[in-house]
Amino acid sequence: KLSLSGVTVARRIEELGTDIESTLKGRISKFIFYSLALDESTDLSDTAQLAIFIRGIDCNFNITEELATLFPMKGTTKSCDIFNALNSILNRFDIKLNNLSGVITDGVPSMVGKNEGLIALINKEMSTCCALQLMQYHCIIHQENVCAKSVGFQTIMKDVVKIVNFIRSRALNHREFKNFLSEIDAEQGDAIYFTDVRWLSRGKVLKRVFDLKNEIFEFATSKGKKFDQINDSKWKNDFAYLTDITLHLNELNLRMQHQNQLIHNLFDHIKSFENKLLLWEIQLRKNNTTHFPCLSKYNVTSTGKYAEAISDLKIQFDSKFLDFKANKKFFNLFSIPFSLSVEDVPENMQMEIIDLQNNTILKEKYNNVELSIFYSKYIDTETYPNLNAFKMMSLFGSTYTCEHIFSRIKIAKSKTRTRLTDIHLENSLRIASSQIQPNIEKLVSEKQCQFSH
Repeated sequence: KLSLSGVTVARRIEELGTDIESTLKGRISKFIFYSLALDESTDLSDTAQLAIFIRGIDCNFNITEELATLFPMKGTTKSCDIFNALNSILNRFDIKLNNLSGVITDGVPSMVGKNEGLIALINKEMSTCCALQLMQYHCIIHQENVCAKSVGFQTIMKDVVKIVNFIRSRALNHREFKNFLSEIDAEQGDAIYFTDVRWLSRGKVLKRVFDLKNEIFEFATSKGKKFDQINDSKWKNDFAYLTDITLHLNELNLRMQHQNQLIHNLFDHIKSFENKLLLWEIQLRKNNTTHFPCLSKYNVTSTGKYAEAISDLKIQFDSKFLDFKANKKFFNLFSIPFSLSVEDVPENMQMEIIDLQNNTILKEKYNNVELSIFYSKYIDTETYPNLNAFKMMSLFGSTYTCEHIFSRIKIAKSKTRTRLTDIHLENSLRIASSQIQPNIEKLVSEKQCQFSH
């Protein structure tokens, strides 16, 4: 028999979460280097939730990437408040700053302010205890979202929202729309809900409405609702461009969310996308819409304004990822050590690079195994004390963990569960997102089975 009362289930969740946290503490104590990711979002009860993630590596190159805590910011969310919250978590897990390799944030002023931002406060604190240079970069997934929101054409997006809301606002309309699509053998059988914070969803919404625009117009007309812009050529062209560029941005998002990536992989994705932007701008200035399939469906005589939009997006990328690009030489030293010129390597590593580049056995291994295996199995830390990859591999190489935790918050703390306590929310999210398996046998052995009569 199992007790499934609300109190019992809540207690079991708390015990599972505590067990996972205990295991995490043990792993953290063995970290050689670690990095932190901080992200903030407001839940349905208007509480600012500060999620702090930790990624670390031990001497055996075992990597742990977990949610450290979900800290409810009850008052203000100034940099000093966030710093105090971070300090409390560091104390809770007995984490020292002297092996902190990097911090990833969402790029808001409270995080990255030059003098009083969180990063500045961390650097000030670190200067008193160690000489380690902190690698800092904005939370890439949010930076890309900022870029996405700057592409313009907001009026088009608002029109699409009105269209989708009309279809889905009432159950009767929703049901009839599905039947309508079924009758005309449309490929899509439904529309997608749209929320402003989910750009992956936004791209799908735009594409879905674009593919069904004619069916939607006929259906709306039959209901006495007019969406005349659907038949306006200028609006259709802008809508097609917005659909294409948003899908391109979403593709970048997905690549950055791939799990088991290293930090240089993120940098590669950004460089690749910037080169694509450069090509697209050149092509659009020549009215070439090859890489804009939706826009290619129309006979657009001039695509100059879309080239300007791409140019604006390029500027956004140049500025938003500036701090990330500043570490390019370190990424290259880590990922392509055999291809570098010795003159481009820091002086304290030049002798090691020369030895490495002239070691034919290591060069063969580098070409035939994954980068993480190359460093963990074949690079001797005594022979190459400055070339070891502990620091670089401790940095977040994917936005997956950060991105998905807040979607889980929306599930865990839904409209019907807004009274969920902070500790229960944290434990629920820890269990749902953790790669650490709780010690079920140990927990069960500590219980005394009691049956109600």
